[in-house]
Amino acid sequence: MKKGVLFSLILVLITLIIFSILILQRETVSFERKQLSLNQQLKDMDYAYNSIERSLHILADIATKRAIVSSLNYIVENGTFFGNNKTEENLKELVWNGTLNGEEISFMENNTLNKTIKDLEYFYTLEPRKYNVSIGIHPENISITLGDAFHILFNTTVEVNISKKGVASLSRKLKILERISICNFEDPFYLINITEGKGSRGIKKSKYISNFTELILSGSGDGWCYGEITNNIHSAEPERKIFFNKTINSNVDNFCGVIFENNLTQINTTYLKVSSVSNLTSYIGSTLLLSGEKGKVWNISNFLKHVENSWYANSTEGPSFFDRFEGKNYCSYCNGKDFGLETFVDKNYLLWLGISVGKDYSNIAHLYSNRTFGTDIGLNVSSTGVSAFKYFRIDSNSFGQYFE
Repeated sequence: MKKGVLFSLILVLITLIIFSILILQRETVSFERKQLSLNQQLKDMDYAYNSIERSLHILADIATKRAIVSSLNYIVENGTFFGNNKTEENLKELVWNGTLNGEEISFMENNTLNKTIKDLEYFYTLEPRKYNVSIGIHPENISITLGDAFHILFNTTVEVNISKKGVASLSRKLKILERISICNFEDPFYLINITEGKGSRGIKKSKYISNFTELILSGSGDGWCYGEITNNIHSAEPERKIFFNKTINSNVDNFCGVIFENNLTQINTTYLKVSSVSNLTSYIGSTLLLSGEKGKVWNISNFLKHVENSWYANSTEGPSFFDRFEGKNYCSYCNGKDFGLETFVDKNYLLWLGISVGKDYSNIAHLYSNRTFGTDIGLNVSSTGVSAFKYFRIDSNSFGQYFE
């Protein structure tokens, strides 16, 4: 009898111990599950913050690009430029409010930074996240400036707060800095001031800014001469070509210039000549520029491609992208930096558009618009027409720097 009672008590005790262990294990598992869930929710909130940060960079980029297009459309439709130093202010107004001087611009509808930030906040309140999100940007702290000749900088500081009841609260400040290329946007200065609204031109950065020209040799001569180098004495249009031979044994006065190795002074010549130079057979067919004044010869094939393609190069003299919105033919935004842009005018194209051409003006766009008379370099640009002049003029204070 006593043994039976003892065994019963032992059995009950063992049962209680096992039950206690099971309860403890259950609570431990429950705690670990809650901890894992909390950790996962914290990670999710961190991911959400990173996603918001990436989204803000994208939204700033898109809003700024749409503001640029809206500004171009506004200028074209109204036929008037922005006022002095109004471009930064107008772009900021467009980016944030979608208005210009209080007037709503349809292209900015639903794409202002103010609107898209509210949409972003609302998105994170929905299932499954259910976060409380606030994204704080003060419009007055937004800066839209020129980063260089070919880029705009959008700059601001944002405070992002994310919280969820029973989980956590995150609050961080971040800097939004977007570098936005202006390439392929239309040039309003060229459209209105050069072509009188008849011909547009997208801004394309030149492929040859760092190597417009190649200095080949130095010699002696008189004046400037530009043309394709040839060794064919019977070449067509010799006045547009530079003749090369080791010796000169015939009259080549009809050529633009002559390069030779032996200085035969007994031949009475009036062409621009450069003598005592290296063999140039490898340059036959290349376009050269001879400077008798400086006694140098350049391969300018890259420069001609730059001109023919209507590309742009940075400059301290040409109007910057913002100046072009304001109709200026000089760089007021440069402040000693080469934020300006230079490009060339094709006068034959202007004639084709039915525009009266300033035939003696520089072919550099901002100088042409200012009616600045050009400095000729080996080209007959005193009249117009396809057969009368080709390509460009180079003026000493602009692209002349590439021929020093």
